[in-house]
This record gives sequence, structure tokens and C-alpha cells, in this order.
Amino acid sequence: MHPSRRRPVAALILVIAGTIALTGCSSHEDAEPKNYGHQWMSQMSSQLPSDFGGVGGRLVLGDDNPKKATASISLQYDLEGPYDILAVCRSTETVHLTIHAFTATKDGSGQSLDTKERLGEADINCGTTMRIPIDVPRGRDGITLDASTDDRSERTLFETSVVTRGSKV
Repeated sequence: MHPSRRRPVAALILVIAGTIALTGCSSHEDAEPKNYGHQWMSQMSSQLPSDFGGVGGRLVLGDDNPKKATASISLQYDLEGPYDILAVCRSTETVHLTIHAFTATKDGSGQSLDTKERLGEADINCGTTMRIPIDVPRGRDGITLDASTDDRSERTLFETSVVTRGSKV
């Protein structure tokens, strides 16, 4: 090959190799891996005492309010009386948690959860465990935990557990 042709061919090979290397290193999507946060949530659920169960999840953007990431989980337990909700979060500064009581009524397709009174709410500073006291009235079928944050990254995780009022953590 003639020396004057070697330079453009070498330059072309470098451009192609560089493009391939950069393509391999860059992400083609902003989504988290499918198991994002599973290890943390598993660790938190094993570290938080749980006399009456616990739940957690990832806060995601919804169609109803695209300005906040939210999660809503219902625990259908026969609870009555004083309890504490232990709550912890990560990957943001603050998560707002609201706890409601509900009753379950039968409808055409199964059961419908009718939210009743608000039992408690708090702003959880992520990285710390928050204790939220609640009093569940007689005749309720369970509680609903509504979590929200202004952080729209969809990386926020939270974990909660229901314990006897005043139990040691």
C-alpha cells in the first residue's frame, strides 16, 4: 500500500475502533437493573423488627402526578390498637409517609379497599429509622402506606415494618 493511503486508512480504523469502544461503554437507557434495590430492601427487612409484617418498595412516577414519585402498599391485617410503623429510606433526602386505615368491601370483581381515617404521617430523613405511632380503630381490615418524594429519579427505596408500640429496635 502506498504511504499516502496508509494515513487515511489508519485514521479510519482509529475512528471506527473509538466509536465501538465508546458505544460499548455508554448506556443505551437510563433504567435501573431489574433487581435494583432488592439487596438493600432484603437487608432492611431482616434488620427491622417486624411483629406484624412489613413492606417496602421503589417510588416511581405515575400518570396521576408526574411531579412526585410515589408508592402505595396495603397490609390487610387484623390490627386494632396502638402500633408503631418503623420506616427507613434511601437514595434521596426525604420521603413523606402517610398511613391510613381501610375496610375491605366486596364488589363485582373481588374486594375494594375503602380508605378511612388518616392514622399518622411523617417526613422520613433517609439514612435514619423513623418511628411513627398509630392507633388503629376497631373494625378496620388493615392499613395503607402511601409514600412520596419530590425526587423524580425513580431510585428512591423505602422499607417499613409494623411493631408493638414502644418495642425496642
